[in-house]
Amino acid sequence: MSGTGHVLHIELGADCTPDVARQLSPRLSTLIHRAVTSTAILTKVLQEENWDAIVCSNTLLATNTLHSFLANLPGMACQIRLDADNRLHLPYVSEGCSALLGIAPLEVELHPELLLGMLHPEDRDMFYKSMQESIAQPTPWNWEGRIVLPPNGEIKWVNLRATCREADSHGTVWEGFMVNITQNKLAEQEIRASRQRLRELTSHVENIKEEERGRIARDLHDEIGVLLTALKMDMAWLAQRLPQGGSALHEKVQAMTDLLDTASSFANNLVHSLRPAFLDCFGIVAAIEIEAKEFTKRTGIPCKITKSDDDIELPGEQSIALFRVFQETLSNIMKHAAAKQVHIEILKTGKCVYLAVSDDGKGFDKTSRNKPLSFGLRGIQERIKHLGGDVGITSEPGKGTQIAVSVPLNNTDRTLNNVRLQQASYFDQAIK
Repeated sequence: MSGTGHVLHIELGADCTPDVARQLSPRLSTLIHRAVTSTAILTKVLQEENWDAIVCSNTLLATNTLHSFLANLPGMACQIRLDADNRLHLPYVSEGCSALLGIAPLEVELHPELLLGMLHPEDRDMFYKSMQESIAQPTPWNWEGRIVLPPNGEIKWVNLRATCREADSHGTVWEGFMVNITQNKLAEQEIRASRQRLRELTSHVENIKEEERGRIARDLHDEIGVLLTALKMDMAWLAQRLPQGGSALHEKVQAMTDLLDTASSFANNLVHSLRPAFLDCFGIVAAIEIEAKEFTKRTGIPCKITKSDDDIELPGEQSIALFRVFQETLSNIMKHAAAKQVHIEILKTGKCVYLAVSDDGKGFDKTSRNKPLSFGLRGIQERIKHLGGDVGITSEPGKGTQIAVSVPLNNTDRTLNNVRLQQASYFDQAIK
């Protein structure tokens, strides 16, 4: 047989009728393209192509069982060959090809470019890259990507896993399986979108809390603070007009004045905890320095601060988020670390602001970090991730802890996140 011929490989099914067997001369076959169990199927197969030869298998039971097994798998079993000229061939494709690709196995075997043409443009390079990696290592070929089915452009996610069976100067042969993973990808997309929505809801709640804290702080400062100041002035006026001999009255007035001073101090601390005024007035760097001094005053733990600038401008949301993270970190150090020193870094690096708080305390392991009620660290992660930032937590028992976060100087990263969510939505619509 000269030139390129079309050879039909037929497997005689174990339950095929005698008249089919009489029409064919059984010979041993190594590749199987069709399972024939009736005259009608045989006639249809013979009319598919002007065959140059017909090869049959007389290993009825074993081959029929294997073929039936492969045909009923939820995917496409295949043999892939890359020849010396870097051309891909598909010597064998199981019946699952029809359900996965929408075309007959024989078409793919004779025209492998049909499958290659279905590769999504954005995933085609990775298909060939993963193939070359499998050859170079050598390792199993594992590729995950999209295919676009004609004629309506339906998109499916597929996973190809194949084992390299032969690799020599004549080429490489893989045997493996391609399966539809579109539903898994849809579930992953939904989970990611759901997490993003939860993150946005959490951020919205935090923003409302900050607004309410700011309103309460202003009311305390403007209303309660003014009243307490007026009362102190009245007490001073009253003390000047008491008779000189009334020591008991003077002591009572002094006690009341001390109570007013305590109330004023408490009100100022409350205003500071609700919304530190110096954060809005002087910026994030000054706010962190003042908070660190207050922490040292309360705990006796010295704080060393390293800063790249005296003034780093941040949008309001980023600024308050960074400050709240700093407060939470100092609170954890005070409650749990038993530290002797704290090192604070606040640096402007490119388009981000980097804040790291390190202590030399007890530290903790990963199990402690993932405790069910460990909301402090989770709150830090969710707050920073919503802003498009990154969080790094490093700790070992007995070696201290470092919590490092970075947030963008603007809202560009958040815009990019919204674009990604829209693209995920478009993807969902395309494959439904």
